[in-house]
Parts: sequence; structure tokens; C-alpha cells
Amino acid sequence: MAKPNWNKTLSEVLKHPTVQVVLTSKTTGKEYTADVIRQLPVFSTGGIDEVEGGFKYSIVDTKNNLEYTIKAPQKVDVKFSTVLVFKNVRGGATSTGNGWYSAESVEVAQRNE
Repeated sequence: MAKPNWNKTLSEVLKHPTVQVVLTSKTTGKEYTADVIRQLPVFSTGGIDEVEGGFKYSIVDTKNNLEYTIKAPQKVDVKFSTVLVFKNVRGGATSTGNGWYSAESVEVAQRNE
């Protein structure tokens, strides 16, 4: 018999479709497979913090009524309601019950004018 599993997938938590990709660990150099969200458009709350290895952006996903932070390696200028597009977002659970989220890159969305 299978045991019930309370671990949710990234797509269940952030409510966006995911794909599996092969990534390489920066610390060990070993390859691993992870679920990622290819492109995640969200709104900035205007908050950005410099952390080891990158920058943490405070964001909201108004479509799914979620608010969280995503770490990305580069810094882009943001203000409240700037539309950001994070690429190859991955994440997981932490011991506190919250999640961690990291992206391969971030850019300000192009406006259609």
C-alpha cells in the first residue's frame, strides 16, 4: 500500500505549470532534475534585498492571490507594480513551513505601447 504524501509540487504551490529540466549544482557541479516554471510574470511590491549570491524580490501574483519572495542573480530597477518576468523558477519547502524560490534570471516585462 502507498502512504499518503503531504509534500506538494511546485505547480501545486505556485499554481503555474512546470516542466522538468536538468540543472547543474553551483556547489557540487553535479546534475539534477528539477521542476521549473519557465516564465513567471508577477508584480513587484517595490522591495528588493541584496543577499548572498543575488537579490531577493518581494512580489505578488495577483492571478493566484499569492505573495512571496524570489531570489535572482541580477538586480533590476523596480518600483511598486513593476511587472517582472522570472525565468526557470524552482523552489521547495523549508523547515519553517514556508517555501524558498529561486530563478535563473529576472527582467522587467516589455510594455505593449
